[in-house]
Parts: sequence; structure tokens; C-alpha cells
Amino acid sequence: MAIKQDESKNLGVLMIGFSPVIREGLQAILNKDEGIEVIGDAPNGTDALLYIKRARDRGRPVHVVLTETRSGKVDGVQATRLIKDAFPGVAVMVLTENINDSYVIDAIHAGAAGYIFLKDMSSEVLLQSIHRVVEGGTQMTTELLHTAVENLIQNGRKTLAERTAEAAHLTEREVDVLRLMGNGDSNKIIAAALSITLDTTKKHVRNVIDKMQARSRTHAAIIAAQAGIVGNPVTPYIAQFESEPALVA
Repeated sequence: MAIKQDESKNLGVLMIGFSPVIREGLQAILNKDEGIEVIGDAPNGTDALLYIKRARDRGRPVHVVLTETRSGKVDGVQATRLIKDAFPGVAVMVLTENINDSYVIDAIHAGAAGYIFLKDMSSEVLLQSIHRVVEGGTQMTTELLHTAVENLIQNGRKTLAERTAEAAHLTEREVDVLRLMGNGDSNKIIAAALSITLDTTKKHVRNVIDKMQARSRTHAAIIAAQAGIVGNPVTPYIAQFESEPALVA
């Protein structure tokens, strides 16, 4: 779901529980983009909810949350789930050094809009990713993620029949939107491809996510692939980043 944003205002970014070294590095990167405002650094997912509410009440809403999968006292997957339940319009990006592909799957199920391994991340990739998820796109990188999503498609938590039954409630237009979501397309690209307004596109995307009982557009595309409604969403997602500038350690 894309975040409705006043273009005259900055994108609000909240960090959760990073170590001091990583936090300082992220802060330095985020400060390079004049369109991004760092709202703060919450110690855990529960406190993040308070940060998001207070920031919204002050007229400085949080658009993107950056967290890790699991580090110290922070469970980024659980934090993602809490945030998406309370504030579905806030995008969550998971940054991690952990290469356990089960965490990737858990993050997708929790509703994460992006998942980046810190060793693969450059300043440019992070900043582009933040803008991409706000526009309704998805950030996924590395071969491990490719493998993790492949495994999720092949060994889904529900049967093909169950997924197909869920998908049967989609309208023809919603299926069109879902196919484009499966390509990793942003709301703007979907709107242009289908010759519909951006607001209409956002409504269709929200309906698709709700009807598929998914926690994010990525999750919806994977469910659709399991049901055979769309092709494997992995290749388009990975391909769009192969054309990006080379990632640096």
C-alpha cells in the first residue's frame, strides 16, 4: 500500500534498535537526502508504536520504519507485525546481517515492504529503496532472498486450493493490478499501464491485499503465484535491481 504523502513535506523515517555504529552510519546516509527526515530511534517495536503516534500527532508522520530481523532485545519481525497491524500505511524495511532465509520469509509474512542485507547495501540503494517503498514498490535484493521466496512459493503455509479460493473473490481489474504487483511495479507504474488514476490504483491494491488476506503487496504476489494466478514474482523483483548501480560492501 502506498503512503499518501504531501510532496511539500519530507519523508519521515524511524529507526528501531540498531547498534550505535550501524545507527550512526544509517543517520549519515539518510542525512544526504534533503527529502528525508529522521524522526528518531525507538528501542523496540512497542515503543515504535508510540513514536509513530506522537510523530503523527505533531504533524510529522512516519512514512518508513527501518529495523533489523533479530538483534539483542529487538525482534524486527515482531516489530514489523505490530506496526503493520496498528499503522498499515507505514512501510517497514528490514535491514540485517543475518543470512537466515527463514527470517526473510517471516518478514514477508509480517508485512515488510523491503529486505536488505547490510553487506549488500550502498547509500544509493538505501535511499532509492526508501523512496520506492513509499511509492508502493518493493525492495528485495540478493540471491538468498531469491531462494527464500522460491521456497515460500513451493512450500506455502496454505494449500493451492485454499489460495485459489481466496483469490476467487478478485475482480477482473484487481487481477490485472495483481499481475502488475507481481512484476514489482509501483502504484504509479500500475496506474499508467492500466490508464487509471493513482487514487483508483491505491484502492485496487488495498482491495487485492485485503482479499488475498496478505500483509503486504509482496505477500499478495507470492500468494497469487502459489495459486497460479500470476507467474513467479521473484524474477521481476530481482531483475529490477540487477539494473541498479553495483552494490558495494
